[in-house]
Amino acid sequence: MFKPLIPILAVATLMTACAPSQKAEAQNSASAAASDQASAAIAPLAQAAAATPSFDCAKATLKAETAVCADPRLAQLDVEVTRLYDLIGKAPGVDRAALQRQKGIWLNKRNTCATTDNIETCLLNVYAGRISDLRAGYPVARSDTAVSIGPIAWRCPGASDLSTTFINGETSMAYVKWADKSAVVTQSLSASGARYAITLPEGDYEFWTKGDETMWTAPGSVMMTCTEQKQ
Repeated sequence: MFKPLIPILAVATLMTACAPSQKAEAQNSASAAASDQASAAIAPLAQAAAATPSFDCAKATLKAETAVCADPRLAQLDVEVTRLYDLIGKAPGVDRAALQRQKGIWLNKRNTCATTDNIETCLLNVYAGRISDLRAGYPVARSDTAVSIGPIAWRCPGASDLSTTFINGETSMAYVKWADKSAVVTQSLSASGARYAITLPEGDYEFWTKGDETMWTAPGSVMMTCTEQKQ
């Protein structure tokens, strides 16, 4: 059973009965603890903002590259694509020349996002799609779960089946593919299970998984309930 990472909100409650002099000391300690907790909560956001891609942004000249440098989500995906390429390239029996040719074709596809109406959305799909393809095509990548997981297949009765690849990090994302379409949704807080969602000009996308089941909603379609296909 697939179990995605679920963010946990920790809440601490301090109850202290003190003498007047001790009470002031306890209040100071509590204030310091609250400050530390606030800093810890802000830290991931600061780290995400400082995320850098695998290439030198100071030397970026292509529009697609500058867009990656400006978006922590894209920088995170760029690092994972590069990591998977390195992992695959070091595996025994891999045709490295063919791998490099495929990478060149993919980079050209990435760069064409500069001509689209929404370069960020295009790049999210191109990067996440490449992660999914590399994991599906190479066993050494599929068995590695350091950052990304999947693709995982879901059977959706009466509708197109889904394939989902999860990318964990400062901004955890899921790449959902169905029929000839795809979308990248980002993880959101939920009371149970793991929920991923995004709002785009065409409407809202939501992927919510609980145990072996998931619910998927895309613009212009009804919610689908799907079951994980066991390997």
